[in-house]
Amino acid sequence: MDKINNVISASYIGKPISNTVMYISKKIEKQLFNLRNVTGCLIFCENSIEVPKELLETNTFIMTSNPQLEYSRYVNSIASRIETENRSRKYTLTKDGYYVGENVKIGKNAYIEPLCLIDHDVIIGDNAHIFTGSKIRRAIIGDNFVAFENSVVGSYGFTMATDESGAKVRIPTLGKVIIGNNVEAGMLCNIAVGSGGNTIIDDNVKIDAFVHIAHDVHLEHDVEIPAGAIIGGFVTVQNNVFIGINATVRNRITIGEKAIVGMGSVVTKDVSANTTVVGNPARLFEKESK
Repeated sequence: MDKINNVISASYIGKPISNTVMYISKKIEKQLFNLRNVTGCLIFCENSIEVPKELLETNTFIMTSNPQLEYSRYVNSIASRIETENRSRKYTLTKDGYYVGENVKIGKNAYIEPLCLIDHDVIIGDNAHIFTGSKIRRAIIGDNFVAFENSVVGSYGFTMATDESGAKVRIPTLGKVIIGNNVEAGMLCNIAVGSGGNTIIDDNVKIDAFVHIAHDVHLEHDVEIPAGAIIGGFVTVQNNVFIGINATVRNRITIGEKAIVGMGSVVTKDVSANTTVVGNPARLFEKESK
């Protein structure tokens, strides 16, 4: 029980962190091996999974028929405490016409336009330009960041569990958005925080208008995403990938380095490096021979 009481943050079974809470269902049972390198975790585990003895000795498992639901109830208590603490904190209207929360760090030469919100504990590097109407929450951002009009960084992730009555219950998202240097987020772009771990956007990523980046996505460096694309939760997009206009990438997909996803494509399976996929569902594109 002492182990459980020490757990105050969450992580994802795909990239677990010691002393965090997470859940694992039968469909991702193969990721149990990731727990070999962590200790002190609290894992809500589907009771049809056979947990190796060595993992039982280093972590605490709660076996249940509905691990998502039990996990959501546990992290709800953490989220409620954080929300209560934040409600007692103050926002300040700056002379430049935007609101800033407590414990915010903004680098040199940053320009933040009126009607923006920079929430508590946000860190923004040097030379940022945050256009009017944008909101930045639960984020750590590098240098030369641009957020165009009405973009949102750090929105609540969309993850659900089902309770005993069949009703949908929202699972709190406790992570952050971690953004590197020279990143752009287009107008009305939405980037959600991590559900367990963090949503990560590496250096030189360019995101156009109306793009949705879901919770726990990792965009590696030099990724380019034009308007209207949707990237589902826990997706990894490797270096130098191009994702076309209005493409949709299903959750838990990996898109390999230097791959191209064609305009309007619906990606339902992993995409190999240095390939082009098109269509719905997306398939390997092969040029016609002449």
